[in-house]
Amino acid sequence: MTGNPTQVAQHASIQEVYAVISGAASQNPKEMSASAARLKHLIAQPGTLDLLQQIAAQRTAPLHIRQLSIIQVKNVVSTHWRSRRSVSFA
Repeated sequence: MTGNPTQVAQHASIQEVYAVISGAASQNPKEMSASAARLKHLIAQPGTLDLLQQIAAQRTAPLHIRQLSIIQVKNVVSTHWRSRRSVSFA
């Protein structure tokens, strides 16, 4: 296999995304800030929205974690949806 190994995209695990969402829901401002920054980075990676949706669908996860997960999905989808609507096909 050729190519630079530093250019290979690393996909997040569901455990990592869950931990980051849990941190983003924290009452500790430092933890919340660090987790929000990490979440922003993770969302740019392929597969993270699927993982967030899986977390939101887990009935065993705490409600606030499930809600925050699906809100993140909604925010990303609505942002991308709006940016595509403004593209002219004429």
